[in-house]
Amino acid sequence: MKINVMAATGQLGRKVVEALLDQGAAPGEVIASARTPTKADDLAARGVTVRRADYEDRDTMRAAFAGTDVLALIPSTAPVEPRILQHHDALEAAREAGVQRVVFSSLSTAAFPASRFLVTPFLLYAESRLRLSGLDWTILRNGMYLDPIAGWTPELVEMGQLPYPVKQGRTAYICRDDLARATAAACLNSEHAGQIYELTGPEALSMPDLAAAVTRASGHRVRFDSVTEDAYAEVCRQGNEYVPEYLIDILISLYRAVDNHEFETVTDHVERLTGTPPEAAEDYLRRVLSEKK
Repeated sequence: MKINVMAATGQLGRKVVEALLDQGAAPGEVIASARTPTKADDLAARGVTVRRADYEDRDTMRAAFAGTDVLALIPSTAPVEPRILQHHDALEAAREAGVQRVVFSSLSTAAFPASRFLVTPFLLYAESRLRLSGLDWTILRNGMYLDPIAGWTPELVEMGQLPYPVKQGRTAYICRDDLARATAAACLNSEHAGQIYELTGPEALSMPDLAAAVTRASGHRVRFDSVTEDAYAEVCRQGNEYVPEYLIDILISLYRAVDNHEFETVTDHVERLTGTPPEAAEDYLRRVLSEKK
């Protein structure tokens, strides 16, 4: 069985490729599709087939998907309207290439048609379009990523606060390692066809809970302060990396979704897929921060 990972050099896609190999897939059974194949030279050195596939070029996707049995479809981070066209073209390319099943990485907010998250209209379209495509499918609704919290911890420690525009919401954070393990397992087993899984962490944390976890993991006190959306936007603009305005709007809407209880569901679906429960937020933060020392 040939398993193809779209966006294989992205932060989640690379981990999915590695998880497939860890779970017993032979390198020759794994295809890594990426817009810039040279970024996957390390995977090619391990025996993984690397192909060029660009969401903006349907012909490259059709060629990259040739001989694929299962396609792990991880969407791009483009704005909503371009993503819709990208998804349409990816599914058409998959159908034309003879792909049997698509495993799609969606998001928890897809369970809420009236979601506050600005990207949810794409997710609603994408899930529906996949189910109606004629292809076998598995949908994975990913919870909110925990990884950015670890990456942002030095700045949080410097500020001494967790500055999010949240008043009451809770979030079942999950790390990309666990999402990748679950995605790989869903790809490797055809019994998951026709199923929707909600991939979450083991507990739903309030923002004060998260601040306390960051405090314990880092050894530095970080308090939670609920800030206005305008104040949070300024924090984003003043960070070390440039954040475009459209992405700031998306991030703000993400926290509106948190307050709308769209990320607080906790399931056992990661353990059901992999046999191992997901990592707790504080355990993950301790592990990643210790690795950086």
